[in-house]
Amino acid sequence: MTQLLRVQNFNVSSDGIGAGEGQTLEQPFGLPAPERLFAWAGATASWPRRTEPGGSRGLDDYLTRNFEHNIGAEIMGRNKFGPQRGPWPDLDWRGW
Repeated sequence: MTQLLRVQNFNVSSDGIGAGEGQTLEQPFGLPAPERLFAWAGATASWPRRTEPGGSRGLDDYLTRNFEHNIGAEIMGRNKFGPQRGPWPDLDWRGW
């Protein structure tokens, strides 16, 4: 049986930036304006955090509306929830 891997929901700007250097708790993407990466999604009609009616339709809306469809697992890197670097402080912890 062939295993398939699909990369989904990975934002990269037109100049090739997915996250910048210098990540901090205040700037988790390491960018001064991370909304550059996500403005397209927030403008769609299906954006889950939309607080006002409206929004664009089309391919961007399709991707936003179906972004969780058929995902069996999410592979997360160490930096997903914070800018951790260096050795792990507690090697005995094995997860939840």
